[in-house]
Amino acid sequence: MMTAESKETDRLIDMLRRSALLEELQQEALDRGELQDRLGVSRATCHRHTRTLDEFGVIERVDGRFQLTDAGRLLTDALTTFKRDAGSALRLAPVLDAVKDAPVEIDAEAFADATVTSAERGDPYSPVARFVTLMQETETLYGFDVDGIAPLYMEEIKDRIVSGMKTEDLVLPEAAKNALDEYPEKCMEACMSGYLTIQLHDCLPFGLAVFDDRVGIGVCEPDARQLRVFVDTGSQEVREWAEAVYEVYESEAVLMEEFTHQEFHEAMERGGLELTM
Repeated sequence: MMTAESKETDRLIDMLRRSALLEELQQEALDRGELQDRLGVSRATCHRHTRTLDEFGVIERVDGRFQLTDAGRLLTDALTTFKRDAGSALRLAPVLDAVKDAPVEIDAEAFADATVTSAERGDPYSPVARFVTLMQETETLYGFDVDGIAPLYMEEIKDRIVSGMKTEDLVLPEAAKNALDEYPEKCMEACMSGYLTIQLHDCLPFGLAVFDDRVGIGVCEPDARQLRVFVDTGSQEVREWAEAVYEVYESEAVLMEEFTHQEFHEAMERGGLELTM
């Protein structure tokens, strides 16, 4: 026998399934034919949806057109907010999973107002583009594995550094080698500017970028350097957490300038650096 709570849950699921119809009526009253066209459903399906919603008292038919009732407007607002927040929570999942093993703990609620940019089919570089937008608006940038967040934008990163963006970056030795091999002139120009400090660390679990006003976290696809999701927030709690996490990894890192260019490449060719921490 179904309890009152389970019945209410079923009603909410029904409303979610029909939220697209409610959102269409949130814009304007529509007749059944217009709803069919907007939703791309059959006449029978549209009839079934409107009948159910009418029975729940969230829509009504006036002069042949369906419109939301007062209760329907409240419900549609609530469903829209829920779908948005639930979608953000799902997109946040890879980041929350990555930071759970960080040396400093943080409550997931601290990311409640974060902007979540995921790699979508047809637009796989949107997380990188978000990072670059924030980078262009900041005067300082520090963090780790930043080069891994945006390897395709070395020119933009180099230009910002040369123009005076104070940058501190902890990188994986292999990532540093790849950057030097692929972009030797850009790397040299950035290093010679006096605004860039690079330190090497052999274990960086995610990408962290601390801008003037926001903190960004990037997570790549498994076994790839393709950015999967980039989350950024202006939360003070997240900033304090990011600063503490950065301090831990920085204390374990080694300044790259301690190695000559030749020593670095020879060590990497032998199988990697042995970083003393």
